[in-house]
Amino acid sequence: MGETSEKDVDRIVDAAGERLAEVAAFDAEIGPAVIDPEAILLHVHPDTPVRRVRDSVRAAIGDVLDEVPERADGLTPHVSVAYSASDGPAVPVETALATIDLTPARTRITSAELIVLHRDRQMYEWETYATVPLG
Repeated sequence: MGETSEKDVDRIVDAAGERLAEVAAFDAEIGPAVIDPEAILLHVHPDTPVRRVRDSVRAAIGDVLDEVPERADGLTPHVSVAYSASDGPAVPVETALATIDLTPARTRITSAELIVLHRDRQMYEWETYATVPLG
């Protein structure tokens, strides 16, 4: 768990379950691809339900811990497709993206995964700790 004890994480999962029971499942559209300076992203629309899920999880963390990591503002709901590992031109990526069908995907969001995240091998890696259903 890193800096947070397993007991506290379990308490956060319980608090998230209570809070997310009040958040309805929702439909979302993902895409098209956007090139960010550090990644290729697929924006999620509408973003309001995603923000509500995040706010509920942040509140659950605040129910258990004195400090909630990360700022509350500045979230851009998205799916990360790729991260850049070094500096370089964006043109090859733009060219590759221009040759494929970028029709946005549709999905139904019915749960939130609470994850253990780390960068031990110089990349984001995570494992699901708990899956919490939405109301």
